[in-house]
Amino acid sequence: MKKRVLFVTLILCLMLALLPACSSTQANASGSLKSITKPYIGEYECVEARLGETDLLEKYEFITISLLDDKKMEVSYKPKNGNKKTFEGAYEVNEETREFTGEVGILGVKFNESTKIMNGKFTLKRLIFSMPLIMNFKMK
Repeated sequence: MKKRVLFVTLILCLMLALLPACSSTQANASGSLKSITKPYIGEYECVEARLGETDLLEKYEFITISLLDDKKMEVSYKPKNGNKKTFEGAYEVNEETREFTGEVGILGVKFNESTKIMNGKFTLKRLIFSMPLIMNFKMK
């Protein structure tokens, strides 16, 4: 009987000693449920934007795309001498191919774009008036 009590006491002490290693702050630091199931949800900042030879980021304080949940996104930008503008849109991600397809309406015109999210980064490419628009985004 004494051996059983000693064994149960030893197990309880061991569990109490290991309990602080499973604290919520450490669990949050290693990743939340959202980051495990939908790691691409978050805010992406534009780190390079070129239209032909023109560097668009010289004219803007920021350009961001925020994936708000698993279907809704928000595109925001602020010209250096203007007000912040925001547009909402829809998107979907193919879990197998990691292809991101988004649709946003700007001034009554809908734009669709597809790209792959790799390591928290993606690139958008489009021809605008026969000039290439290239925008590189990375997760904040």
